[in-house]
Amino acid sequence: MELDWFCLCDQGVSGSPREEVMQLRSVARRTFVAVFVLTIACLGTVWSAELAPLRASYAAPSGGFAPLWLAQERGFFVKYGLRVDLQSILPATATQALLAKSLDIMNPGGEIIEAGLGGAKVAFIVGVLNRIVFSLYSKPEIRQFSDLRGKVIGVTQPGSTTDFTARILIQQAGMSPGKDVQVLHLQGIPDIITALSQGRIDAGVLSAPTTLKARQAGLKELIDITARNIPMIHIALATTQDFIKENRDRTRRFLQGYIEGLKVALTDSEQTKQIIGKYTKTDNRDDLDETYNTFAKAWERVPYVSAQGVQTLLNFAANPAAKTAKPEQFIDNSIVAELEKSGFIDKIYKQ
Repeated sequence: MELDWFCLCDQGVSGSPREEVMQLRSVARRTFVAVFVLTIACLGTVWSAELAPLRASYAAPSGGFAPLWLAQERGFFVKYGLRVDLQSILPATATQALLAKSLDIMNPGGEIIEAGLGGAKVAFIVGVLNRIVFSLYSKPEIRQFSDLRGKVIGVTQPGSTTDFTARILIQQAGMSPGKDVQVLHLQGIPDIITALSQGRIDAGVLSAPTTLKARQAGLKELIDITARNIPMIHIALATTQDFIKENRDRTRRFLQGYIEGLKVALTDSEQTKQIIGKYTKTDNRDDLDETYNTFAKAWERVPYVSAQGVQTLLNFAANPAAKTAKPEQFIDNSIVAELEKSGFIDKIYKQ
């Protein structure tokens, strides 16, 4: 219609220069494009405004967080009406941010238990990994765990999951941490394998894919800790009781998005490895296989938070109130239970 109108104008302009007609066409087209772009921009603003904001965090670029990353990358949070600002924040900092109301849902460490014992109203709402997912690697000459008496196990920061894991293993062997077996705190998992290779420690608690590098370096897997099914909150998501009360629908929608991401993590290994590679910044196929195969067998299909896992954190808490505290004080499984009872979770896995 636009071209026909201009043709009629061209024919009807007797004695007018053709350049004037061309200029009119150009102006009309620019006007049409400007209006179109403005309309799309306005619609985009409306669509964005309809998404409820939610601020969330994960602790580190570990493959265990793949279900959460998939929920973000595949648009599952958006599907359920959320605009999630997902950031990598260390647990201690994230706990402070949660209590200061600058984070809504976060991945905590033992700090969240200490905060709860101190009076903060906090709650675990998603159990990502409810058991320890590590391996203990040692020098080749170490034949069994008892051979570590008088020797040194390397872990990461004090109060970390690797620290708790080493202490659990020492206690299970009937020995005392710090007395029978020394626990050396190092900066991170890569530092543990370096210290092992250099002979500064005799064993270390490692996670995938560093476990692959340990085997390639000739180190020995002394214990497959994952296979022991030791209950502990290895990875979970938590919030405050006030946030759940005031934003229950938003919390539910977050869990719905997470569960869709979890389903992909459990059923589509290739897509999950791509996401793990993106967030861990690696394209090494062997590393991605090692990471996926390690965590796929441990992700909770229905992500309830384990009371036994929380009890393990209470066992290591510094606050004396931990001795009489119950793990249920720090857990709110009600939304996961609602989603399971409604048939939502089964429906997702059948898609």
